[in-house]
Amino acid sequence: MRVLVAGANGNTASRVARQLKERGGQPVAMIRDANQRAKFEAMEVETFVADLENRTRLEDSGCGAVVFAAGSGSKTGPDKTILVDEIGAVHLIDSAMDAGIKRFIMLSSINADPWSEGHKISHYYRAKGIADFYLRQTALDYTIVRPGRLTDGPGRGTVDLAPSLGRSGEIAREDVAQVIVESLETPAAVGKTFDVLEGDTPIREALKALD
Repeated sequence: MRVLVAGANGNTASRVARQLKERGGQPVAMIRDANQRAKFEAMEVETFVADLENRTRLEDSGCGAVVFAAGSGSKTGPDKTILVDEIGAVHLIDSAMDAGIKRFIMLSSINADPWSEGHKISHYYRAKGIADFYLRQTALDYTIVRPGRLTDGPGRGTVDLAPSLGRSGEIAREDVAQVIVESLETPAAVGKTFDVLEGDTPIREALKALD
């Protein structure tokens, strides 16, 4: 199956594209700037140029699933955060439905909450929470992955994963990417929202336990 990876030039999304390719999948890197193509050509990954801030005809991508792994970043101001993490996500959800794509995986945040207040980056958590809420109201076969603080170290291949972990923590981007890729292949992950942090349970086993 061809999988559109939105925000593919980002740190986590590029890992998703790479892992999909390594598993024999067909990732399609959604990029905003054609100048970013060289990175994916080197990975032998096809690209699809589109702007998340506008509705996109995903029929032209030929994909059967979408991974939203774009993000303005926790240090971005409220205006840009809303444009990417909320409006951009909603646009992509709508575009997937318009194209008849059923499978949609959302990379969110462990603190995502439409009513978040009192945090330094509450605008970010609100944007993520609103996008998650919107996705859950659709008929899409969604999975919402809510990691803790992302690190750039090597993946462990094991996690602590549950609908709510009730704590904060961190997790390697490499492991988050694997969770996303494994979710595409795990029926138990469909219709689920879950937190994920470093832990000791193998990723596939943790996902299957959601059933």
